[in-house]
Amino acid sequence: MILLRRVAGGVANHFRIRASEWIMLWPTFGLYLVLMNDPTMFQTSPSFTVLADWADETTWALFVIASGLARLAALTINGTFRGFVFSPHIRAGASLIGVGIWSQVSLGFFMAWLTSGGAASGVIAWSTMVLLEIINTHRSWADVGSQGMEKR
Repeated sequence: MILLRRVAGGVANHFRIRASEWIMLWPTFGLYLVLMNDPTMFQTSPSFTVLADWADETTWALFVIASGLARLAALTINGTFRGFVFSPHIRAGASLIGVGIWSQVSLGFFMAWLTSGGAASGVIAWSTMVLLEIINTHRSWADVGSQGMEKR
């Protein structure tokens, strides 16, 4: 119970400053649920043609949930263990994983738009996730740098 209270307090204390990282859990877990519950999702639109060529819905869901769990772990560690000096490194790693996942989804939508009649709006929507993750990565590495400056 004490650990749960500590985690909840740490999350609450850091939520505002880490809001963009917490928000990225929404599309991550949401996409995971949709992919797992609709095994024919890629057949609904030409926008998914390229993603379907690369892997099926279940495989994509596993990549997406791995990204989400990495992010959730990083944010939990960040909020709970203040003295842990590698917290920003872990957050940066989670953000880089997010960049990797969302850039591949965006690339798939872009290629489907170019070759299969996919929607251009999907390119814009999914690439927004990439931009947010790039910002999250930058902020995490800035925190790494500021920790070094505090010790001097």
